[in-house]
Amino acid sequence: MPAHQPMLSSLPLQVLLFFNGWYDLVYVVVALIEYIYKGSRLPYPASVLGLEIFGILMVALIEPCRLLLASRGNKTESIGPIAWNLGLSLPLFGAYTYYLRFQAFVLRLDQVLNIIAIVILAVEWLLGAITALVFWQSRRTRA
Repeated sequence: MPAHQPMLSSLPLQVLLFFNGWYDLVYVVVALIEYIYKGSRLPYPASVLGLEIFGILMVALIEPCRLLLASRGNKTESIGPIAWNLGLSLPLFGAYTYYLRFQAFVLRLDQVLNIIAIVILAVEWLLGAITALVFWQSRRTRA
């Protein structure tokens, strides 16, 4: 990056992405332990339990990819990776909402974990959108 151009990357976004990576690890581990408990103690239909665990594994797969894209886009001041991050956030909003309200058995721990995940995701989405807009505006003014 040339010395005469200001840095446009978002420090708040980068910090939130870092801590969200750790939160996601805790979220997945606790959710899987919770499913062991639910499967052994609650009258869970086997097919539903398997699908809900599969959903948690999909969240565990999508979240690191989304965080990597957001971080890379923020550090390189690229709109493309941040746009992909914003797009991947939408199915995650749906997944967290499902696990908050619609899964077969919603425990208080589920509510806490998913509300925190939704709030973090919403703030990241907002910061990512603002950051992408700043990058886009900067490119327009340079051209």
